[in-house]
Amino acid sequence: MPPAAKNGKWSSMSVPSKPRYSIGIDLGTTNCVLAYLDQKEPRRGIRVFALPQWESAESHGRFELLPSFLCALTAAERETGFDPASGPHPGPFPGWIPGLFARAQTALRPGRVVSSAKSWLCHGDIDRDAPILPWKSEEIPAEQRLSPIQVSSAYLACFKENWNRLMAADDPRAAFEHQDVVITVPASFDEVAQRLTLEAARLAGYPESLRLIEEPQAAFYAWLDEGRNLTQLAELLDRLPEKQARVLVCDIGGGTTDLSLFEVRAAADSPIGLALTRLAVSDHILLGGDNIDLTLAHLLEQKLLRGQGKLSGRQWNQLLAQARDLKERLLGDEAPEDGREFPITVAGSGSGLFGSTLSAKISAREVRDCIVEGFFPLCTATDRPRKSSGGLREWGLPFAADSAVTRHLAAFLDGQRIDAVLYNGGSVTPEALRARLTDLFGAWQEGERPTVLASDSLAMAVAKGAAKYGFLLRQPKGGERIAGGHAHALYLEVKQKKKGHSLICVLPRGMEAHETIVLSEQAFDLLVNQPVRFQCYYSARRRGDRPGDVVAWNEEEFHPLPPLQTAIHLPLDRPKPANNRLRVNLECTLNELGLLQLHCLEEGGPGRWRLDFNLRKSLLEEAPLTLPAAPLAAEGKAAEAQRLIQALYGKKLDPDFPELKPNQLLRRLEETLGSTRENWDILTLRGLWPTLAAGMTRRNRGLAHELAWLQLAGYALRPGYGVALDETRIEEAWRLFSLGLAFPDDKPALDHWHIFWRRITGGLNAQRQEKIYQKLQGQMQGGRELPQELVRLLGSLERLPLTVKQSLVKKLLAGFTRFKHREPYAWALGRLLARVPLYAGPDSILPPSEVEKAYRELAALDWRQSDYSSLIPLFVQTARRTDLRDVDISPQLRETLLAKLKESGARPEQLRVVRDCIPIEEADRVAQFGESLPVGLFLVTGG
Repeated sequence: MPPAAKNGKWSSMSVPSKPRYSIGIDLGTTNCVLAYLDQKEPRRGIRVFALPQWESAESHGRFELLPSFLCALTAAERETGFDPASGPHPGPFPGWIPGLFARAQTALRPGRVVSSAKSWLCHGDIDRDAPILPWKSEEIPAEQRLSPIQVSSAYLACFKENWNRLMAADDPRAAFEHQDVVITVPASFDEVAQRLTLEAARLAGYPESLRLIEEPQAAFYAWLDEGRNLTQLAELLDRLPEKQARVLVCDIGGGTTDLSLFEVRAAADSPIGLALTRLAVSDHILLGGDNIDLTLAHLLEQKLLRGQGKLSGRQWNQLLAQARDLKERLLGDEAPEDGREFPITVAGSGSGLFGSTLSAKISAREVRDCIVEGFFPLCTATDRPRKSSGGLREWGLPFAADSAVTRHLAAFLDGQRIDAVLYNGGSVTPEALRARLTDLFGAWQEGERPTVLASDSLAMAVAKGAAKYGFLLRQPKGGERIAGGHAHALYLEVKQKKKGHSLICVLPRGMEAHETIVLSEQAFDLLVNQPVRFQCYYSARRRGDRPGDVVAWNEEEFHPLPPLQTAIHLPLDRPKPANNRLRVNLECTLNELGLLQLHCLEEGGPGRWRLDFNLRKSLLEEAPLTLPAAPLAAEGKAAEAQRLIQALYGKKLDPDFPELKPNQLLRRLEETLGSTRENWDILTLRGLWPTLAAGMTRRNRGLAHELAWLQLAGYALRPGYGVALDETRIEEAWRLFSLGLAFPDDKPALDHWHIFWRRITGGLNAQRQEKIYQKLQGQMQGGRELPQELVRLLGSLERLPLTVKQSLVKKLLAGFTRFKHREPYAWALGRLLARVPLYAGPDSILPPSEVEKAYRELAALDWRQSDYSSLIPLFVQTARRTDLRDVDISPQLRETLLAKLKESGARPEQLRVVRDCIPIEEADRVAQFGESLPVGLFLVTGG
């Protein structure tokens, strides 16, 4: 048995020989549920754990649903109530209350409430370990917010702590840590989101033996657990000539639409007389109850404002909470008549309490039409989801561009017939919606409606099924278990001679856990002794690809996982292989959690290297493959370039370069490397750093030495991130800050100092950027014009606190209008006020009101004059359209700015990004993140 978990770490305390309970947890977007089965008395059936929850600071009760909301208490609330000693345990984060109380606060103070953490957990474009929730909150300071992983962990910890209070108070063997625990995840979750779910559970102190199960499978297990349902399936098979049925599980919850297709056939050797196989799962579709809430809120906003403008962020959050409640009332069991009207009220932004209040009414019919026609419209079997970029973007989440669930269903089925359908999830609670979908399936099948497999509880089924699955894992035969293996096929990018980059299948869809595949018919060359990139893709759509099949990439079928950037170094006593290429085979294993492990096996040698995709430092249970920085191969041009640097900054002067002067270094390096510095690739640049770092303290040999060192070092490290091992390099470079300049009174030295830090600011965290800013403040006193490079450095500090950035923007605006050299001030303002930061996170974006203030101050100037032409790129950056509320400038300002830009001679492409929401171009991305690393694997034979 595995060790128990304590405080998020595994301990060696004794555990029972066999867990008593099988626990299933539905970690949902809207609600969480815990169900359990007593493995000593399985005939008592699966029960739902009634979780103690706070309803207010003074009252609490036990409830089967834990709403997936987390509220930050005020200082007064922390003092007056919510005592864990006399009430429910609130979880691991003091001052945060989950569940019913938090959900109730969404209408009163939404800026203090976290919701939809599960959707953030699977959002690949953010750092899910960063404290960003509550999203864009005006009430919670950035340093007090939580990450999506922490919020998910809070819900899980709440279950564990309260279970131990109630179920294990008199029996330590019943402690949560000693039980079989299964957590559900959408079938469409990729490997990253699965690992993050496991990380959240680890932080909550869950047992190491924890398992995951796909939510549609869990819903099917729950349905099968009802004995009468097996008879219904058997009767269905008898009516079908092929004696096998296809069952669609249609799970539409608060955050996702999760679709799975199963095959059921008779099997005499099965304990239940049936064999169950999962055939297919859908792509990840961020479409569910949250989308309905947002769409309803948009409709209500139009009514409140009569189509003129948008509500403020605070008002919008109030409206969103009312939209959520309205949806649940209208879709509930006792839905009101179509003609009934509901009042909507939002507090105004003015000083008058009543005079500024916004109010409107909406009828039940309007709400139903919005939901039915917007999310469940009638369509044909050949319709497909629209790819418009106009999808909901209110929370910065990548919601599905097309909100029509029916078109996503048509695309998933792709003409396949279904014989039965099992509905699950809160968004299909209304019988009318389920009937509408069933009728639509019938229309796609020439009038033959599929049999509806009725579920006893849409809200509890997933947790119950997870508990059942945990129980089945303990059974000797496990005959009721669903086969089908891994939901996705996985592919690795390889480089082929004359064919460019291709994908090779390393794990076929349907591979079962504990299986291992060795691609022995193919030979690969592994690039060693230098940083490389391994890119993995997954696909839920590809059928029939076998291990070793080489296929061409396309955007429709393949979805990237975060790349693994690493350097695999051979031992120093081993001869270096030709061209740093080592012949290997690939071994792919699916572990017991259903997660991919990939190994490179050296042919005829001892080398064995594990590639852990989608891992970050906080997720590693063991040291990553990324090793400390090492210079490029010490031979040829690279070695000669390093000797040139050592000649100036080594401990001793090199007699082979007696005449080398610091101001000649760059030119001599260009001659040695055979190209100008603009053409040096990223590996060449980073390869210069170890020698430069070693000579950091020997800049004091002369002013020219310091100037040359700062120029070359900043150039080699820019932009400070985006390349494997950059974190280590930035740690080394940060020593320079405390050392300071060797010649601090020299103006060229100061300029080079500012340029150096500007070039690598993207690699500096917020605390270090603040330290740089504090040190620069002394030079900003006196009201005189600042050095141009200092101004540019100030503008590059994107991670400064918002209050500091606001103050800095004010100073730079004054400098632009007052001083002669205006372009650096405009450049810095463009960076600080940008709607899309170059490297910082979304929390670094200043409110759009700051853009409006800047425009009011600069609008009267003639932007056509050369002195003010830099205002054009400034306001293109600061007005770039993102379609994100509280990020975009107002529609009125946008129209005014577009007119001003057009008359000032802005280019069409500049006007376009202000007028329309245009994704960042690939060229922009490359410019931000630096040159890509080479692919780590070459396909030599096979495929």
